Amino acid sequence: MIDISFEATIEPPRLVVTELMPYPVASVWLAETEGLYVKQWWAPTDYENLEVDLTLEVGESWRVLQRDPQGNQYAFYGKVESVQPGQSIEFSLVSELYPDSTISVRQDFAPKDGATIVRTTYKFDSEEALNTYLALGGPERLSGASERLDTLLTHLNG
Repeated sequence: MIDISFEATIEPPRLVVTELMPYPVASVWLAETEGLYVKQWWAPTDYENLEVDLTLEVGESWRVLQRDPQGNQYAFYGKVESVQPGQSIEFSLVSELYPDSTISVRQDFAPKDGATIVRTTYKFDSEEALNTYLALGGPERLSGASERLDTLLTHLNG
């Protein structure tokens, strides 16, 4: 089971998510960077990923199209900024609902006794953007995705 924690700060406006995953870095990296696998887990509980277009190369664009339980569709997109295979990824994240707000995301992957610690830092462009994300249930949505990732990783490592 993935152990997840959240820490939000106003100055600067950011959310840091730390996940301790009882799986090796290679498996976690694969699940978090390959579109086929991302499609299976990168969505809140009860949402479905309809499309995942992801090429993990610096400068490449990525896009995910999700559908909620009511049938509404939402797109998220951005650009890959930095990749250190098996170690870190940096990318921009934009929701089509808030196209004027860009979140900078950095994920760091570190081995720990056969497990993996993933530290994801979401840097918001304003305090208002962070507060909106929190008010809309961002951490709860991330927790749901983390549960789905745990199910996938259990299968991949079974």
